[in-house]
This record gives sequence, C-alpha cells and structure tokens, in this order.
Amino acid sequence: MRKSVCLLLVISLVLLGLAGCGQKTPQQPAQGDSSPVPKAEVIRWKIQGFTPPGTLFQDWLEDFAEIVKDVSQGRLVLEVFPPGAIAPSFEALNAIRDGILDAHWGYPGMWIGQNIAAPLFNSVPGGFLVQDALMWMKHGGGLELWNEMHAPYNAKVLTAGLIGMEIFMWANEPLRTIDNMKGKKLRMMPIMGDILNANGLSVAFIPAAEIIPSLERKVLDAAEYSIPAFDITLGFQDVAKYYHYPGIHQPASFLELVINKDKWNALPDDLKRAVEYACDISLLRIMTSNEAQNIETLKKFEQMGIKQVVMEQEDVETMVRWAEEWMENKAKENPFFAKVRKSQIDFAKWWYPYKEATSLPIPKWALQ
Repeated sequence: MRKSVCLLLVISLVLLGLAGCGQKTPQQPAQGDSSPVPKAEVIRWKIQGFTPPGTLFQDWLEDFAEIVKDVSQGRLVLEVFPPGAIAPSFEALNAIRDGILDAHWGYPGMWIGQNIAAPLFNSVPGGFLVQDALMWMKHGGGLELWNEMHAPYNAKVLTAGLIGMEIFMWANEPLRTIDNMKGKKLRMMPIMGDILNANGLSVAFIPAAEIIPSLERKVLDAAEYSIPAFDITLGFQDVAKYYHYPGIHQPASFLELVINKDKWNALPDDLKRAVEYACDISLLRIMTSNEAQNIETLKKFEQMGIKQVVMEQEDVETMVRWAEEWMENKAKENPFFAKVRKSQIDFAKWWYPYKEATSLPIPKWALQ
C-alpha cells in the first residue's frame, strides 16, 4: 500500500513538471522572449463645458471626466476645457460637426437658435418633473428625437445629468400673483419668456453675466437663472431678498453629452459601453446630489434672511395653461416641434395614469 502511494506521488510530480515545461503565464513573456507586453491605446478627446471653471456645472464635467477614466480603465481620457477655449459656446455644435471639438458638455436649451424645439429636451414649461423627464427620455422616445435634432451636426447625444426644479424668480418684493408681475421688467429663459410676453408681461432676454448687475441697478425687477446651488454661486442672494417657487418654466433639466459621430463610431464597442455607463453614473450622481445641495442652499438663504415665496396656486395653473396653449400654437408652425410635443403628450397619456395610481400623499408631519 505504501509503495502504491509513493508511486502515485512520483507520477503526479512528473506530470506537473511536464505540464509546466515551455509554457508562459498570461502576464509574462515566455523564457527568452524579451518583447514587452503591448499596452492598450489611450484615446484622448477634447471636451468643452458651458459654464466657467469653479462653477457647479463645470465641476460636474470634471467629475464626469474622472468617471469615464475609471470606467474605461484609463483607455479613454477626456481633456476638459472651459467654455470658449476651443470654440465660442454657441458655436459648439458647429465645432462638433467640423471635428474641432470631440465632445461638448452642455444643456439643450442652448440650441434654441438652431431649433425652436431644443428647449423641450431641456425641460417642459409647466410639465415634466425629474422622474417624468427621465422616463420620457429613456422609454418614451425622447433620446431618439434628441439625436434626430442633432443629426445635421454629425453628432451623437447621450444624457449625462438631470437636475431638479429651478427657482422661478428672484426679486426684491414678493410676486405671488400674475398681477404682482405686471409692469415689472423680468428676465426669463426662452420659451417661458415668450409665453409670458405673449400674455402681456414684460420680459427681457439677457446673458447670465448681466443679470446680477441689472438687478443691482434696478434695470430688472426680477430674474431667473438656475437651481439654488448654482444661483448662490452667482450672488443672487446679494441683490434680491425674495426667491419664488414653483419653477414653472423649468421643472427639470437635462445635461447633454454631444459627441462627434465619427469619434463615437471609431470607439471599440467596449469603450462605447463604458461611455454609456459613465453617463448613467453621472446622471444618477447629479440627480441626487444636486437636490441635496439645493436643500442645504435654501437653509443658507434662510440664515441670510432671504425669504421664500410660494406663488398662488390659481396663478400657477394659469401660467401652466398659457404654456400648453403656446406650445400647441408653436406645434402648428414647426413640424419638428410638433413631432417632439406629440411624443411628450403620448408619453404623458401612457405614464401619468400609472404615476397617479402609485402616488402616496406626503405625511403631514414631514411638512411641519
């Protein structure tokens, strides 16, 4: 018996030795082979943002670049540039088309000059909140239409961020009703600004850099720009005592990653998936973190003595109706606007009955 065991051990050792002879491990070259292990090619893209360095949206772009680097294991690197560094901000789509930029980080409302329907991918006045917007984009045909809109620029679009409701107006007096807004000089984003203008209110369209000085000099009586966490970085709290909710003009907003389609098509399939995963990670991070930042910012406003004004429900409903009427009329004038709006309406009829049936009331103790 002992001899049999010893014989088996000897045979096993010999077989193991033979199996290892002349073979190489996956990580190391064979003995005598001095050629280096080939490294994966690093692809670099130039990407430009749309807000200055140090601002929240540019910080999110820097974070997105890190996510892409991590998910791709360093094989795809985004070289981040501030707005205007490579192409003027509102010429970024042309720069994508011409191959001057590989990618652009922005928001679709920027492109209203190229297509009147562009802000509908940014938000729907009086319409979709965050979950609604995300469902339309991912499961209601929104992303396909967004790509159709940017197709003339040889561009591929992915959703890279989603933020919550913006502040409706900053002012130095409460504007609870439409009557309170009459006779005031207002700064508002396109579409909602057009809607208010069409219903007798006075709206100016001025660049972001001019808003704070205009409020300070009383050239403007009230103005909107973005979410609380961004507005505080611009200094609205230094020139206005009141901020207003709800943000009828922009209940939710997407951030877009626009990529030169030739650059996209040249990526290996696994890196395409890596970019898509990075976009989903970024969207989730921004969607949750920005709301937390907003709540903390509103606490800071309270400590500064800045007052929140909630507008009268009847007046909110009136402005929502104005928005729906304006969009209905615009759809009669512009075929692509009509196509996008029909998609949103069809989605709403599919989505809202389910949303309503699965909604619960907010506990009263949570609002005390």
